[in-house]
Amino acid sequence: MFGYVKAYKPDLRMAEYEIYKAVYCSLCRELGKSYGPFAKFILSYDFTFLALLKIAAQEECPGYKNMRCSFNPLHQCKRVQKDNGALKFSAAAAMILFYYKLKDTIHDTGFLGKTAARMVYPIFLLARNSAKKQFPALEALVASAMDAQTALENDNCASLDQAADPTAKLLEGLFSYGEKDETQKRVLARLGYCMGKWIYLMDAVDDLEDDLKKGNYNPILAYTKIKIKKSENIEQAKQIAVSLLNMSVAEAAASLELLRLERYEDIFRNILYVGLPEGLNVILKKEKKACK
Repeated sequence: MFGYVKAYKPDLRMAEYEIYKAVYCSLCRELGKSYGPFAKFILSYDFTFLALLKIAAQEECPGYKNMRCSFNPLHQCKRVQKDNGALKFSAAAAMILFYYKLKDTIHDTGFLGKTAARMVYPIFLLARNSAKKQFPALEALVASAMDAQTALENDNCASLDQAADPTAKLLEGLFSYGEKDETQKRVLARLGYCMGKWIYLMDAVDDLEDDLKKGNYNPILAYTKIKIKKSENIEQAKQIAVSLLNMSVAEAAASLELLRLERYEDIFRNILYVGLPEGLNVILKKEKKACK
């Protein structure tokens, strides 16, 4: 994923921020422990959200402890003491998804991008194989979604909903993975679908200017049929995407309120109600500066 799903830290209480940071640091440690030191570089806030969600659904409180940071041994940070597999699952999901993104980079980017990706490919192939052994159904889920996404993009899909569907279904599967309660599973699936759609469209907005300049596929450009860089056309395209992004956030927030969570409710509300809109505002301001 892309790192767009972040909390808005100024609005978090100190205790909430410490928990959020603890899960982030714990996921970093799990990536290194399970897949080697290079795996830590794929850490993102999106998978921190996934880990938080899995831990929040567990009845038993995970507890926290102070440990030395592997990047800065002089610094201590809180870590999750007992997560019952949530961190292991989130780390495997991050690793498998990164592997497919790496393959996509080798296939689609220029010479420098291909060369860099090929250099690290053997390392992440081994890591992905390890994750696949632990979670074969997870590997199948990611592979299916990536194949569907590639097919749509190769066909220059002009429907925003259709273009976002594979990523939305991927998160639908990730969020509901392993949930046994049918009601909870349906709500988690809906939350995942809405957030997956939001992430895909956010990435499209973020890459809009660059894709237009390079002639790359972008669902917003395909939908609006923009081929020439004109500020009024770009603004119109953004507004269409923003309306869909806002709808996705609203539906995700409605799903969140239906979830049965044991903890972290205020952190999730911060992310959905404040963090996601703030992330969109940052990208829109950046794009506006680029236009000028």
